[in-house]
Amino acid sequence: MKVAFATGGLVLSAATLGLVFYEISGGFTPSRSASTSSTLPLSPKHFTPVQVVSSEKSDSLGQHKLIKLKLAKELRPPSSTLAPVFSVYLKDSDIQVERAYTPLKGLDENGEMMFWIKRYENGEVGRWFHRRTVGEQVEIRGPTRTFDWEDGKWDEVVLISGGTGITPFYQLLHNVFTRTENRKPSSEGASVPRDTHFTLMHASRSPETLPPPIILDDLRKWANEHPERLSLRLFVDRRQGDANDALDIRRGRINEESIQAVRKERKLAKEQTWLEWLRGTATGPDRSKKVLFVVCGPEPYVFRAAV
Repeated sequence: MKVAFATGGLVLSAATLGLVFYEISGGFTPSRSASTSSTLPLSPKHFTPVQVVSSEKSDSLGQHKLIKLKLAKELRPPSSTLAPVFSVYLKDSDIQVERAYTPLKGLDENGEMMFWIKRYENGEVGRWFHRRTVGEQVEIRGPTRTFDWEDGKWDEVVLISGGTGITPFYQLLHNVFTRTENRKPSSEGASVPRDTHFTLMHASRSPETLPPPIILDDLRKWANEHPERLSLRLFVDRRQGDANDALDIRRGRINEESIQAVRKERKLAKEQTWLEWLRGTATGPDRSKKVLFVVCGPEPYVFRAAV
């Protein structure tokens, strides 16, 4: 399979399996050329100061933090500039580089953005962000569109993520399941998400490093309330004691077998012909369905998922 990839780890493929993947967002970028403004609304063209209003560990290992930033009212951008999936660039003022991060629920009505950030040993910006304390100011610019989302364009969307790569997917699903303009009336009079079905396959190294409740509780709620719209599959490399056996997680990695299981469950592959059965060849995608596969995670993870 042909793969085009660059640091950042967000890749799209408009196919069920085995077609072209292409890069959407980058990683570290020099930020020396962008100015800072404390009077103009948030924009990709300049940096804007924001305040850290909370910073909490989300696991006992101290690898992940939930960090909330607040944007002053006069600095908030027009809502029309906020795509269904967007990120902002955070500047490490010590070494003057920036990195894109995805706010979990976008920009809320209070001007707040929540981020789930992992601290990597070789990740300068992430380590710098982890060290910021409540009351400090940091600089961001954006919003920048992560990828285009058009409601109703796809019949099936399969989202495959590793680690904090789940954040753009959570932002997309939060938009789909909570924004009234993305919902339609049901026969019972209630509003439900539109027709696209999502399958989210997420992998973490252990239950300890799974996404925090602020993410998983919503995903489980949406999957339970709207199984016709969302399926959730969680994977861990290893479990930690019997207490975790009750969790709705699978042991092992997301691999070809688990992806093929989703294809079969969601009927994403056409029925095998007798000739294919006789030859032992696999079936191709069902061309009557519009299917989108999206993979997001660290670079090695994306390569494993893509090949």
